[in-house]
This record gives sequence, structure tokens and C-alpha cells, in this order.
Amino acid sequence: MLMESEPITEIDTNKQLPSSSSSSEIIDQNQEQQQQQQQQQQQHNLQLELEQLNELIAQRTAEVQNEKRNKERLQAELLEAQRIFKEREAEYSAIEHSFFEHTRAIRATDDDLSTIRDSFKLLKYSIARLIMTLNKKADKAKAAEKFCQTWPDLPIVDPTTHELEPSLVNLLSEKLVHEHLVKNVFNAPIYPGLKVNDAYFALYNWLHQHNSQFLVRLRQQMAAVVAKSKADSEIQLAAQKEKQLIAKRIYDDLADIYHPFLRENDAVVDEEKRYYTKICEIVDKALKLSIAIRGQEVEITTVPIEEGSKQSFEEETMTEVKGRTNGLVRFCICPTFMGGDREHGFLEKGKVVISG
Repeated sequence: MLMESEPITEIDTNKQLPSSSSSSEIIDQNQEQQQQQQQQQQQHNLQLELEQLNELIAQRTAEVQNEKRNKERLQAELLEAQRIFKEREAEYSAIEHSFFEHTRAIRATDDDLSTIRDSFKLLKYSIARLIMTLNKKADKAKAAEKFCQTWPDLPIVDPTTHELEPSLVNLLSEKLVHEHLVKNVFNAPIYPGLKVNDAYFALYNWLHQHNSQFLVRLRQQMAAVVAKSKADSEIQLAAQKEKQLIAKRIYDDLADIYHPFLRENDAVVDEEKRYYTKICEIVDKALKLSIAIRGQEVEITTVPIEEGSKQSFEEETMTEVKGRTNGLVRFCICPTFMGGDREHGFLEKGKVVISG
């Protein structure tokens, strides 16, 4: 008996299996998709960076604009400040000019530093000329005694003979006159005989300690009051009384040195030829000069010179009676007067005698 056989499955030859070329296409598609995705991501990242950069640029632009506005504002403020400064400067100059015109109108005298310098030379000449008329009229013993009493620490006598050198009599007499004038006239706070001298001196020191600029104006105003006071005013009457006292002190000292000639001469000559009258004229010159000095912008004061062969001669501030320029100062006849600085101020050289 024949067994029934299973049906045989036929293979459809028309249905084909995936080929290798199809797989490659799929892979390419996948890669292309990945590339597209990467490009899209890169574009997105670039877009973000661009947006951030634009935002930063906008921020910086805003900052620049703000700085520009600030600069313009500051420039405007600077221009306004400069305008105000120029206005204030012009106002100050006008006030200063007006002030100096005012102070000039009330200045004590019409003197300036050049006329004061001339007045000093005239005063010195008047004193030297007065003493020269007394040449060889001195009592050497009385003169030596007078000078030693006046300057006990000054070596003015010969150490061997203990006598006064004849050549020094007139020079020391001249020194004596100058010292009276410096002490009683030029070193007076304002003017000899004034009741306010001590009060002014105290106020002057107080203002000086506090570096007050009012000090100069105060001095000038005080000098102007004295200069413009009438002859019969209390100021001038007190000053005339003090002038007589100063002149008498000088006269008495010179009378002791030039004994007995000076008093005997004055007893027989007319008043205008008397030595006392000549001394009064010298004191008058000194008083007028002192007021001219007080009225200046520059404060003119004496510069002390150390005597007794302790200080070297300084040609810039001293002159020597014999024209010498080296050595030690034996004694000072007239001190140096100085104001301001040496280049732009006032300088009247002192007169000295050098040792040797």
C-alpha cells in the first residue's frame, strides 16, 4: 500500500530577499539624518551664541552711550566751572585793584623802597657829617670812659696801653648816635611817644603767631593815622616830646665825649648853628623815615650783627669803613636794614669795622 506523501512547498521565486545594496541605502539615510541633526544642533548653538553676542553688543553699546552722556555732562560741568572761575577771578581782581587803590589813597607817605633807600643814605651822611665837625675835639679820657660804660664787653681800648685808639673816637660816636635812633625810633612799635605802642606790639605779636594777613594792613593804617595827624594833635605833641628826649640823650652823650667843646660852642652860637639843633634835625629825619618804612607792603627791620670779632664780614649785607672785604666784625656802626627777600625786597647794608 502506498503511503500518502506530504505536499511539497513550492518556493516563490518572485519574492526576493533583501540585497546588500538596500542595506547600504538604509545606512546612508541614517547617517544623513544624523548629519542633519548635527547641523541643526550646530545651527541652534550658533544661533544661541549669536543671540548672546548681540545681547552683549547691545549691553556694551548702552554702556558706551551712558559713558558718552556722562562725558558730555562732565564737559558741560567743566565749562560751567571754568566760566564761574573766570568770573570769580575777574571779581577778585577788581576787588584787589579797588582795595590797593584804597590803601594807596590812605598810605602814610608817598615813599617807595627807592626813596626810603635814598633817605637812609641821607640820614647816614648827616650823622657822619655831624661827627666830622667834631673831629679832634674829644676828651680822650672821658670818651674812653663813656664808650667802656656803654659797651663793657666790646674790646675798644688798646690792651697794652689801656687807652682808646684815636681813630675809633669818631666811629664809636657815630655808632652811639645810630644806636639811639635804632632803639628809640626804628625799633618803636609804631612811633615814639604813642600811648598805643605797647598795645599795638601785643596785637602785632598775636597776629604774627596766627599768620594773619591783616598784620600788614594794620601796620600801614597805624602809620597813616600818625602821618596824617595835625601838628597840634595829641599824637604829634606826644611825638615831639619824645623827640626832644631822644635828642637830649644823644646830645648829652656827645657832650660827654667832646668835652668841653660841644657845650661851650652851643653857648655862644646862634640857635640854628647849635649842635643840639643839628641833632634835632637828625632825629626828625629818622622819625619821617620810620613812618615811611611803616607804610610799606614790605616789613623793613634791622638785622643784628654780632660784634667782638665773632661774626665774619658779609659783603652782601655789610660795608666796611675802609673798604675791606675780609675779616671778623670788630664792631657795628649801623645795623643792616632788610625787608622781604634779597632779590625783590629792601636792603640797606650795615656799616662795620673789621678787626686788624
